[in-house]
Amino acid sequence: MKIKNILLSGGSGKRLWPLSRSLYPKQFLKLFNHKSLFELSFKRNASLVDETLIVCNEKHYFLALEEIESEIKNKSVGFLLESLSKNTANAIALSALMSEREDLLIVTPSDHLIKDL
Repeated sequence: MKIKNILLSGGSGKRLWPLSRSLYPKQFLKLFNHKSLFELSFKRNASLVDETLIVCNEKHYFLALEEIESEIKNKSVGFLLESLSKNTANAIALSALMSEREDLLIVTPSDHLIKDL
C-alpha cells in the first residue's frame, strides 16, 4: 500500500484575471514570498506521502514541472495531463483508476492557501 497525493491543478485562470490567464492560472502566480500556491501545496504534501500524482492541463505541464523541479529529487512524482478539463470528479476518478486498489489517496487542491497552525 502506498499513500498518494493527488494534487489537482486544473484551473483555467479566470478568477484572478488580469493577473492570471488561461496559460498562467492562479496556482502558478508567485504571490507568497516568491512562491506559488502550487509549489507550497506540493512541498506541504510531499513529506506526508509516498508518491504524488499531479493532475493538470497539458498546457501547464512545464509550468508545474518548473515550480517543483528542485523539490522532486528522491521523490516519486507523476503527471496526469488533461487535454481538456473535465472538472474535479473526472480527474479524481481517473487518478484512482491509475492507482493500485490498496493505495490510500489524498486528494488536495493546488490553489488554496493553507497556513501552519
